[in-house]
Amino acid sequence: MKLISGVMASILIFSVYACGGTGRTDAKDQPQENLETLQPLTGDEIRYLAFQVFEGSPNPEIPFDKALVYTPRAAVGKMVHDIATTIGATGGAKTRLAFILGPIAFDHTDAQVRQIIDDGFEIALAENIAVGFHIDDAMFWSKRPDLIENPDNIEWTDFAGTPAVGLKLDWAHVPPRMVFNAPEIQAEVTRRARDVIGSHIASHVEILRARGKEDLFAGIIAGWESHMGQDIGTDDRVGFHALANRGFGPGKPPPNVTAEIASIVNEFINLWTDGLAAGGVGGDRIYTHVAFLPRARFEEMRTPPGLAYETVLDVAPSSQRPATAFTSTGRPGFSTYPVTGVFEQIQSELGLHNKPWWASVEGTNIIPGDPPRSSWMTMENYLAKSFNNGAALVTLFGWGIGGDIMPNNPFKMATQGETALAAYRKFLEQ
Repeated sequence: MKLISGVMASILIFSVYACGGTGRTDAKDQPQENLETLQPLTGDEIRYLAFQVFEGSPNPEIPFDKALVYTPRAAVGKMVHDIATTIGATGGAKTRLAFILGPIAFDHTDAQVRQIIDDGFEIALAENIAVGFHIDDAMFWSKRPDLIENPDNIEWTDFAGTPAVGLKLDWAHVPPRMVFNAPEIQAEVTRRARDVIGSHIASHVEILRARGKEDLFAGIIAGWESHMGQDIGTDDRVGFHALANRGFGPGKPPPNVTAEIASIVNEFINLWTDGLAAGGVGGDRIYTHVAFLPRARFEEMRTPPGLAYETVLDVAPSSQRPATAFTSTGRPGFSTYPVTGVFEQIQSELGLHNKPWWASVEGTNIIPGDPPRSSWMTMENYLAKSFNNGAALVTLFGWGIGGDIMPNNPFKMATQGETALAAYRKFLEQ
């Protein structure tokens, strides 16, 4: 059973989700009445403005690829110090500056995971800014032969049991997709979330609480654009092994394959958030991470007649239905690059779930693509789209990325520009 042809998948990957190609909405065409500025914050909830600091390579300025390693504390601390001193404000009565360490992945040993957490809290106290953590829930696991060498844990591209060879991403090389509902995978997720990550974070939060500094913990993001995805070798959708574990097969397919896979992904996200909560992390500090192709963006594209939005939504790279972000033990989180319709669709989805607090857990004021493009708004307009509309946490990507090798990296320029810095200071005055 194939859900979409390799040719169509390639078209979608590079022309739909990357936001190039046909049907593009240029900056001059954007509705200017949708611009927002930062409004005064109300209520008792602390809002966090955070910056992603990448674990996984020796230097956080050079993003990881393939297997991840532990990033030395000194290198992390240098970048965090640069963030704090360059912005020059740490927060007011309702706001906190923060940094987020991650991905914390299966490639990291238990000892390395605990060290990353220790490093984060030590740096937070030294700089007097908040720390959070970002989990890679399923992608980087090549250094776990106990898991990856078991065929029961490897996804299929069809009900015939054809094993996947690698997950298709446009930003890294990773192993084949793991089977989200394989018993061994589920047991290890629960152990890592509860006994390694959750419990260790909880012990540090108790220390902060005793010192009256509990607000220096910004939270933990349970996932890295959680989705099922495609196989890099064939462009075919994976997830058929997980479907088989649910009792489906070639003679008994699910009524709606993509909806069933979305359910499997949501179950996996819940497994992570449940484990973190069981380890002692409060549900108001647990966030998920889902990316999705917005419906409005889909409607801009010239797609073949009869191609449903839901089909493209579930096949576009790193994309998963936004409803999968909601769990009973955490808050929803989304990638929020300013693609047409993304913020509006998030608000619509939040409305269907009683408008919980939420997070922008990945993004900056730039539109990804090849090449990335400047958006039609300022950084203040971008932040306002989240903070004015119920976000408790906004995590920006791009600070320092590229280092001296790529000094003009577009993500770095968008995140560290002078108008962006002014917007951060305005927010942190509250």
